[in-house]
Amino acid sequence: MQTPPFIPQSAYFHEHAQPGDRRLKKLKAEVDRHNLTEMWDMILTLDYQVSSAHELPHETKEEFYGIIELLLKAFVKE
Repeated sequence: MQTPPFIPQSAYFHEHAQPGDRRLKKLKAEVDRHNLTEMWDMILTLDYQVSSAHELPHETKEEFYGIIELLLKAFVKE
């Protein structure tokens, strides 16, 4: 029987962790590009009582991302 190859722990990414971070970076870049950063901060502070989107639980992050995507569609006409 052959042993599996060694994979260092640092090379492992949880299947749900990496996509969320990419989506967060993409949304934050869009928000910054369209000068809607104050809206981003206000939603996090008033609705979720956190200072960063990284502090949100996974399900709440998905909800927050959906809200931001809708607001970007409403405020940005390209």
